[in-house]
Amino acid sequence: MTDAYVHVVADAGAVMQAAERIGEIDSVDAVHLVTGDHDIVAQLELSDHDDLPRVVAEEIHGVTGVLDTVTAVAYEP
Repeated sequence: MTDAYVHVVADAGAVMQAAERIGEIDSVDAVHLVTGDHDIVAQLELSDHDDLPRVVAEEIHGVTGVLDTVTAVAYEP
């Protein structure tokens, strides 16, 4: 199991719609609107870590209004 957090920058007029669409992606466990350098944080839960590039590059970046992402993979301490 792989957990990752995708910090999303979205077009100012499309933040809510982008967050809703990102939340519909199967691998997305939770979505939050946030303040700061990013607009949205999506928590991913993947059964296979090899799926991460596809989910981010194709599914999240495929959402209308998504301009950029930064992905952080979570590890247990």
